[in-house]
Formats: sequence, structure tokens, C-alpha cells
Amino acid sequence: MQDIGKQLAAINHAIKRRIEKETKCDLMRFSVSNGNILMYLHEHKDEDVFQKNIEEAFGITRSSASKVISLMETKGLIERRSVSGDARLKKLIITELGENVRQKMIEGRDRMEKRLTKDFSEEEKEQLSRFLLKLRANLEEKGE
Repeated sequence: MQDIGKQLAAINHAIKRRIEKETKCDLMRFSVSNGNILMYLHEHKDEDVFQKNIEEAFGITRSSASKVISLMETKGLIERRSVSGDARLKKLIITELGENVRQKMIEGRDRMEKRLTKDFSEEEKEQLSRFLLKLRANLEEKGE
């Protein structure tokens, strides 16, 4: 039997190496977490998004959310803006730089997806996706 965990770890490592090789240096200073938050903010751009929303969406603590949001603000990816009616509330807004970084991350993800699945038929891609979802579900099962 194959050691699936070891194979997945090796694939993950190879993906990281490829991303580092292909990614422009300026993108390397932005973490996956930064990208995920930028994607979330973009998907909810017609809504007011606050730190609390980030905490809930990503299952992170208040202190972790505060740190990552502060770092993203320092990097110029997002801004905190006061909400009319309650100056204590600060909604999170993607900056122009943040939107550019988000677009570059999407382009990189799409290139990686093409590379990973270049010799796969559509049926094989769907089957692989189902298998990976099953693996993940097995890891998330409770009571074992």
C-alpha cells in the first residue's frame, strides 16, 4: 500500500518550491493568510466587513486576527475606516495594492492548477477532487 500522507506532504512541498521559484520577489512578502483575507474582502466587497467577521470566517482568535490585520495594514494591503454612527467600529477595505496582490495571487494559483492537472482529463480532475475531499473529511471526523 502507498503511503498517501507522505505522498501528499511531498506534493505540498513541491508546490511550495515551485511557487517560490515562479513568484516574483515582491509577492513573497505576502502570506497565504493575507491572500485568503484579501479574497474574503473581495467576495464581501458590497458589505461592511469588520475584524469580527474575519475571526468567524477563518476560525481565529481576536488577537490573531488583530495581528494579521495590523500587518496587512502596515503592508498597505488594507485600510481600516470608521463607520458613520460609531467611530469605534472600523470596517476593512482592500487598497489598490491589496487588489493588485489579490489578482497576482489568483494568476499564480491558476498557473499552478494548470501545471498540476495538465495531463488529466476532466473526469480524472473531478475524481481527484472527490478523493481529496474524502481524505479531508476523514481527517475532520470527530470521535476517533
